Amino acid sequence: MTALPPRIARPTYDVAALRTGVVHLGVGAFHRAHQALYLDGIARLGLQDWGVRGIGLRTNSHREELAGQNFLYTALALSAGEPTARVVGVLRDYLPAGGRTGAAAAVAALTDPRTLLVTLTVTAPAYAVLPGGGTAVPASAFDLLARALGVRRRTGQVPFTVLSCDNLPGNGDAARRCVVAAAEEFDPGLARWIERHVGFPNSMADRITPPTTEEHRRLLHGLGVHDRAPVVTEPFSQWVVEDSFAGPRPPLEDVGVEVVTDARPYVEAKMRLLNAGHVALGFLGETTPHSTTDAAMADPFVGPLVERMLAEEVCPLLDPVPGLDTSAYLRDVLDRFRNPAIADPLARLRRRGSVRMANYVLPSLERAVLAGRPHALLTGVVATWIDHLRRSAQAVLEGRATSAEVADRLADPSLAALLGPASRAGHDVRPFLAAAGGFERLAARPDFVVTLQRALIGREVEDRAAAS
Repeated sequence: MTALPPRIARPTYDVAALRTGVVHLGVGAFHRAHQALYLDGIARLGLQDWGVRGIGLRTNSHREELAGQNFLYTALALSAGEPTARVVGVLRDYLPAGGRTGAAAAVAALTDPRTLLVTLTVTAPAYAVLPGGGTAVPASAFDLLARALGVRRRTGQVPFTVLSCDNLPGNGDAARRCVVAAAEEFDPGLARWIERHVGFPNSMADRITPPTTEEHRRLLHGLGVHDRAPVVTEPFSQWVVEDSFAGPRPPLEDVGVEVVTDARPYVEAKMRLLNAGHVALGFLGETTPHSTTDAAMADPFVGPLVERMLAEEVCPLLDPVPGLDTSAYLRDVLDRFRNPAIADPLARLRRRGSVRMANYVLPSLERAVLAGRPHALLTGVVATWIDHLRRSAQAVLEGRATSAEVADRLADPSLAALLGPASRAGHDVRPFLAAAGGFERLAARPDFVVTLQRALIGREVEDRAAAS
């Protein structure tokens, strides 16, 4: 580290002296570009109790590369200006959770008396509780947490706090349900103890973190940094956490975290502006020559349409957010979309389209329709998504279903079930609305159905004109 150029920020603390008070489940790029940097900031304040021990739930998350670098890595922040790079030292270990040996090591880390906080980024689908109590991921994070809490209960240790950082409403409440469901499988008494004694704060974590490319690595090399596992991100970062911990917690507010009594309005603002904007860009940009968010925002049709949708149809319906200037927040969101150095792939934003549509676009659309507010642009985004599925169905029918996006949809039964209704939606959209789920109240509004039907007919006319 002493060979690093002076412009590269590096740990100002003794890395070896950190105590691992935090265990993180799911050590991906987002964690290393977001929560780890806040905890790194706490270490820079001279506090040694909040180092991180990572537990990997997947096979390929750069564990070997990080271990070869003493778990040090670089966070590269990119914008239209000069890039900034920072070496992060707060990650002190990284354990694979696979197999019996890995699971035992993970439980041992979670039952270490120094562990007071467990954070997790395991992606939203992992929170689906299945009939019978299990979760959607075998040997899941929630099973590990339940078993570790069982050990802590038996040995008289204080419970840790479970802080979900995943992108779903009420993520703390969802984590509680999943951990309690996992505990019910082998000890109903433990499940009740968890409900009474373990803290599950809701939170909102926001930072765009695109995949690291060879170009990014070459940029780092040009800055004098040789890193086998860097992360790339934008300058913007936000973390909102409810103050409902089971015991001691790091001084998050001292490093810019917003510690609040209710995270819900912050989550709503982020999902309905940033995430809904991403959905709109992904689908509206599909039939353009553009492949990234910044290029789509520069398009004379797509960019203004997304901006108007968010400003005119979404913002007026948001609940007040304490301390947040919604207009300024929207300007930040749009500037982030335009950041040419991040260039988020539009194809990535179309993945899990039915889930994204239901979570991010549908709430604003439903609220607007029921309140008699303008919603033509939101309706147009839904029509674009349905048209996207119609073209996918056509590609399957014609034997052209070779793209990764179509293959992903065919592998997902809930999405595959929409292809048939989508292929016929131009003639009658009502069967699609019935199959999609979540559209029940809107499907009962004839005025909305007519508006959506017209938008779909317009999409098909445009597609035929483009093909001729």
